Amino acid sequence: MAEDIRRYPGEFAYSLAGTLVCTVFFEPSTRTRLSFEAAAHRLGARVLSVGDIQTTRVGLGESVTDTLRMAGYYADLVVARHAEDGMMERMAAAVDVPLINAGEGQGSHPTQTLIDLFTMRKHFGGLDGLRVGIAGGVRYSRAAKSLFAGLRAFRDVRLHVVDAVGDADADAAAAPMPALSQLAGADVQEHACVADMLGQVDVLYVVRVQREQYREPSTYEQQLRRCRVTRDLLRGGRRDMAVLHCLPRGEELPEEVDETPFNHYFRQAANGVAVRMAVLQRYLGRSRLSTAALMGQSLCVDIAPTQPAKPSLAW
Repeated sequence: MAEDIRRYPGEFAYSLAGTLVCTVFFEPSTRTRLSFEAAAHRLGARVLSVGDIQTTRVGLGESVTDTLRMAGYYADLVVARHAEDGMMERMAAAVDVPLINAGEGQGSHPTQTLIDLFTMRKHFGGLDGLRVGIAGGVRYSRAAKSLFAGLRAFRDVRLHVVDAVGDADADAAAAPMPALSQLAGADVQEHACVADMLGQVDVLYVVRVQREQYREPSTYEQQLRRCRVTRDLLRGGRRDMAVLHCLPRGEELPEEVDETPFNHYFRQAANGVAVRMAVLQRYLGRSRLSTAALMGQSLCVDIAPTQPAKPSLAW
C-alpha cells in the first residue's frame, strides 16, 4: 500500500476525511511526529498534537494512562511515544481506539522498521537473502532491535553487528548478542569494527553512538572509532550497498557521506510519510481492521470497549 500511496497520492487525498488523529509524545521527536502528522493531513484527517508534554497536566502530576485515556476520547486513533519500556501496553489498556507505537524506550520502534524494510525493498527488489550490517549503540537502539525482529519475516537474512558498548555494560559486553539473535531468529555475527564487515553486507544500518552512555570522552571516542562510517571507508563496500540511518545522526555518520552513492538515509526518511500513510489507512480506512498487522508484526492494539482484549505488542 505504501508504494501505491507514493505513486498515486491523489487517490488517497481524502480517504480519511472526517477522522481525527491525536499524536502524544512523552519524548522528543522530529521525523516520527512530523511524518505521522503529515501522513494524517495528506489523507484528509485532522490532527490534535501534544508535542511538549510539559504544557499538559502531566507536568503537574497527571498519570500517563489518564492522559492517553483523554486522547482516546477525543480522537479516532492515537500515536504515542514514551521513554519507558513496557509503557505501551499500559497505554493500550487505557484507550478504546487504535494506539500506534511511535517509539518505546530502548525496545521498540515498529513503524521505523516498516520504513527501513520498505527502503531496502525499493533498492534491492526484495528482502530475502540480504546481508545486513548494523553499527553503533545497537543494544541501546529501539530502531535496531525492531529491525532485528522485523527481518525475521524474511528468508536467509544474515546479520552482522558492531556494538558500541557503554560504561554500564562494559563487564557484560557479550550479553546482548544471544538476545539479539533470539529477536532476529538467526545467529548474529559480531565484528570489532565496521571495516571488518563492510565487504560482506548489502545494507549498512548505522545508529547513533550515544555519548550519554560514557563517563569518559576517551571511552566514547574509542567506541566511536569502531562504528564511524567515512567516505574513505565506504570504498571497501559493495558498489550497490545502501547506507541507512534512522536519524538524528551524530559523529558516527559525517556529512561527507551525504554526497556518495551509498547515501540512502535521506530517501529512507522521506519514505516515512508514505509508509505512515499506509499504516493510518490500514487502521482508519474503509476496512477498519480491528487489529492490523503489517510485515507479519502487530503495530498497534485496538481494544473494543465491548470486548476488552489483553494488549499484544510486537517489536
